[in-house]
Amino acid sequence: MYYKGNYLKAIVIVHGKSELQMCDFIKKNLRLKIDIISKNKGKNSIQISSVMKRLEGKDINPSSNFINTYKDDLEIKDNKINNDFKIFIIMDTDDCKNDEEKNNFIYKNMFKNHWAYNYIVPIYNNDNLECVLNKAKIKVEKKKDYIKIFPTDKKYIKSDTIQIEEFYQKLLKVKNISNMHIFIKFCLDNKLIIHK
Repeated sequence: MYYKGNYLKAIVIVHGKSELQMCDFIKKNLRLKIDIISKNKGKNSIQISSVMKRLEGKDINPSSNFINTYKDDLEIKDNKINNDFKIFIIMDTDDCKNDEEKNNFIYKNMFKNHWAYNYIVPIYNNDNLECVLNKAKIKVEKKKDYIKIFPTDKKYIKSDTIQIEEFYQKLLKVKNISNMHIFIKFCLDNKLIIHK
């Protein structure tokens, strides 16, 4: 089975509501075909210590279940998923039990026995997304600021909406505490371009 065109570019597993808001905003504005996975619509967080449990879910594991779940959206050639497909996992590091757990996530060691290892891209925010955004000079004081910075509702569109290209440039300046720029670059590179 081989699909051309606007196939699924990535799955993004998000830590919590802030990351979900940000990813929904990017998905909507770039018309990007990604699937965002959260826990209870971001009301509950997925932590680094529970990422493997999520990856072992019946919709993702084993690979045959994953392909069956996304069979209508994936680009598959010779029974293999396109190598450009990614599974991004966006996590804060401040709730890690210790540095070993944090490093196992950042350097992918915790995924080495998972069938999707080659597709997985861990995205970390040290200590958390708020800290990274503030260091990038994007003012976040409260969790509810995210809906103004990354609006998905029309009533917030005229507020302090951030432009995604600008966001990417700001993240490059704080890549010593986060690799979020890798995810944003992927989104920008895969945005849907509508030719007239």
